[in-house]
Amino acid sequence: MTTTTLSDANSSSDLDAAVIGCGVVGLVAALVLASNGFRVAVVGARPPQFTASPGQRFDPRVFALSHRSQRVLDKLRVWDNLPSEKVQPVHEMQVWGDGRGENQGFLRFNANDTGVDSLTWIVEQSSLFEVLLAAIRFQPGIEWINEPVDGLSRSHSVWSVVTRQKTLNTPLLIAADGAQSATRRQAGLDYDVQDYSAEGVVCTFEIEKPHHGVARQWFVDQTVLAMLPLPGPFVSMVWSMPLSASQRTMQLSAESLAEAVLRVPGADLNDHYGKLSPCGKSYAFPLRHGVAPVWFNNGVVLMGDAAHVVHPLAGQGLNLGLEDAAELAGLLASRKRLLAVQRLGLADEQLWQAWERRRKAACTPVHFMTDGLHNLFRIDLPGVHWARNQGMQVLNRIPMLKRWLSQQAMR
Repeated sequence: MTTTTLSDANSSSDLDAAVIGCGVVGLVAALVLASNGFRVAVVGARPPQFTASPGQRFDPRVFALSHRSQRVLDKLRVWDNLPSEKVQPVHEMQVWGDGRGENQGFLRFNANDTGVDSLTWIVEQSSLFEVLLAAIRFQPGIEWINEPVDGLSRSHSVWSVVTRQKTLNTPLLIAADGAQSATRRQAGLDYDVQDYSAEGVVCTFEIEKPHHGVARQWFVDQTVLAMLPLPGPFVSMVWSMPLSASQRTMQLSAESLAEAVLRVPGADLNDHYGKLSPCGKSYAFPLRHGVAPVWFNNGVVLMGDAAHVVHPLAGQGLNLGLEDAAELAGLLASRKRLLAVQRLGLADEQLWQAWERRRKAACTPVHFMTDGLHNLFRIDLPGVHWARNQGMQVLNRIPMLKRWLSQQAMR
């Protein structure tokens, strides 16, 4: 690790915070801080996965944004800048269990039943990144250092962030550099992120039959297959499966992958979508889970996947990260006068301890829910198999409980 001194000629000491990581959560956190009058630097090279591939109609990685995430982006004035042809409202969600015939569990959530126009919105990763990047370029108080971090050091409650061309000095670091956060490790806040020994395979398909804004998900043979609607006659597939299966799947040609998806037992994808025509390559990403025991210490804050990683089956990973930033915005608004009167810096421990308590209270239940569901559908016992599918059928017949679950997911 490179060490620097506070007297470095190229250093900058007038920052309130440095955000390490140039992903969606890092950019949103920087915008939240800058909109509250703080001077911020975003440090990190643009991630290659946030650049759309040439000739590809849609980015293969998409997000399902909750209502609270939408409000965060709207308040930052970036929501309306998303291209309409890249945003798909979801009006209904359908979930099937791993039974067959009458024994197959089924759940249906409809926006009208919950009193909203959309349950969620499907937004492609690169489009969201582009509008956020444009926003920080025009936001006073934000500097983007498009370089990786070469080293970190701390002296007298000040962190020095070293890049190839510059050294930044700041009392606060926000680690938003992902599940394998190097900042978290160097700050002594690392923890064991559990690996599911599984991957999510993603691919975009053009379809014959309209999807009508319906998102569908199937639990099948220790895998979870999700088909998410995109604008026009397209869907985004996210197929979570054990590592051995994903390695075989990634060796298939695009056409063979489409055929394999259509053959998924109990899914009847041909009835829903007709022919699947692949659009571009497929990709795989590792599935992990875990919640950091400490989110703030010695002037370092963990945010987004650096603090919490969940299984994607509920589509809540990015939403939790954006809610980290939303909670920060609320606390800053309520404590702004106190911070100014008492001349407390942004690294005020009481501020971050309150933030950590609130965010842990919100994230921990989601973590255990997604991990529990994942494990429940991996138990291959006849009694458990019957019970989980029957449970889904019973739940589907209780409108008040379904409405409450929808409201909790949308927040």
